[in-house]
Amino acid sequence: FSPKVFSRAMELLEAAGEQQPFFLTVDAYDPHEPWDPPASYVDLYGEPYDGPEPYLPAYGPSDYLSGRELERMRNLYAAEVTMVDSWLQRFMRKAEDLNMMQNTMFVLLSDHGVGLGEHGFTGTVSSELYPELVDVPFMIRHPEGRGAGKTSDFFASTHDVLPTILGALGISPPAQTEGQDLNALLEDKAPDQERDHFTLGYDNHTLCRDEDYALISRNDGNDPKLFDLREDPNYTQNIAPDNPDTVKRMYENYVVADAGGSPPG
Repeated sequence: FSPKVFSRAMELLEAAGEQQPFFLTVDAYDPHEPWDPPASYVDLYGEPYDGPEPYLPAYGPSDYLSGRELERMRNLYAAEVTMVDSWLQRFMRKAEDLNMMQNTMFVLLSDHGVGLGEHGFTGTVSSELYPELVDVPFMIRHPEGRGAGKTSDFFASTHDVLPTILGALGISPPAQTEGQDLNALLEDKAPDQERDHFTLGYDNHTLCRDEDYALISRNDGNDPKLFDLREDPNYTQNIAPDNPDTVKRMYENYVVADAGGSPPG
């Protein structure tokens, strides 16, 4: 997918250079599975391998794979990501050749990640909303270099993309827009509204977290898993059984409050 998508996108860049201003969305399905990039990318990772190719993950526990097969799956994924990166590089170089870098904002992000055995599962499993699944890239390249080389721990998400792009153009977002203009972060300032937590939902499960704790549960609050991020940033020890008050507080104050009522189970 990536070669065709980015090749066509580069053709559109050439056309856009003659018709300013422009807005272009490049949606590359890769590095989604199946992870079957050309051998030149696969050869960059790991030792020679002659076993079954785990290029499609099962959405569930990872114990169906041997240690070597799981390693191979991670290598295939890394190779697929590298292929996408190489085509993204070509796209950015094309923009540079067309003298677009000085007047064009680039926003790069992903929709979700994938489990590769980090917490004992592979694929995207709704009950396993760990960082490898929900913490995704969100990068902005401002044409004036604002915020270059800096990172932020602000709880940003995909619904911030529209107001951020409009904000860079000096345009107020529509009233129904729920996201925030993140341009302030590029100047080491705080957005208009601070976020002390975030919530998200996937199928019949939800995740909420703040600076101290992360809570994964069913939409109705059952089957909670609570993690103390101050002591356990890698989500390894479920402390929900010993902290029912924290579970209740986070579920009611974050999940239910943000949903505007109890979400369906």
